[in-house]
Amino acid sequence: MSYVNMEAILQHARKNHYAVGAFNIVNYLTAKAAVEAAEELNQNIIIQTSVKTVKAFGIHEMMSFLKPIAENAQVKVAIHLDHSTDVEFTKACIDGGWSSVMYDGSQLPLADNIKNTMAIVAYAKLKNVTVEGELGAIVGVEDDIVVKEGDHAHAKPADCRTYLKETGVAAFAPAIGTAHGVYKGEIKIDYDLFEEINAFSLCPLVLHGGTGLSDEMFHRLIGLGASKVNISTAIKIAYCQGMAAFSKENPAQNDPLKLDAFTKQEVKKVVTEHIRFFSRID
Repeated sequence: MSYVNMEAILQHARKNHYAVGAFNIVNYLTAKAAVEAAEELNQNIIIQTSVKTVKAFGIHEMMSFLKPIAENAQVKVAIHLDHSTDVEFTKACIDGGWSSVMYDGSQLPLADNIKNTMAIVAYAKLKNVTVEGELGAIVGVEDDIVVKEGDHAHAKPADCRTYLKETGVAAFAPAIGTAHGVYKGEIKIDYDLFEEINAFSLCPLVLHGGTGLSDEMFHRLIGLGASKVNISTAIKIAYCQGMAAFSKENPAQNDPLKLDAFTKQEVKKVVTEHIRFFSRID
């Protein structure tokens, strides 16, 4: 079966010291482009949906076109809900067919984050759905979650131990200095913190805010145990700038299918580049 949850994909990545790309898609075109890129490289993939995107389409409407893409793929595909802060909405997506969800309670007190995450993990297990959790605050904008510079906080190892032990999440995203969106200024990543957390974590670690990191940063973090790398902004840029470029180069062209075909290739290029890098394919 090609449509899977994240557990087998990420455990294999962690064991074999590479990372799986998790790409935030915005519609059928970007989802298809991402999966086709993965198929051409024969690499597993995670396609992610933001809460905002799901609400724009509707839970059942979005899954109606995402699930066939995953089920017909020649590689393993997980469909993941990214950064949901609402317990009931997260459960609704589990019921709607998502194979993996992220509950983001990182802005709550630790006890409340643990309580909510535990409830979602218990609910998800009934449907063989995996859960990702987060601690610390990652600066930037992701969906409608805004963390201003100066408000971010790195995850604390002691809190991480407690959280992981109590919740039993299948993947864990600790805040270590990466950011959502386009980076502004110097990027300061706490590699030692990431390495320390990975050493005691029983589940694979997730790197958020991957767009804009240097090759050296990626290599180092994957070497230290990052098994899932989230790419969102790069997909949005490829999609929007692809459309703009086609229209500029072809001002008299009004064929939507040609516009879509060009844009799809631009998105595929970005996905292919990242998968090659994360999987260490020459």
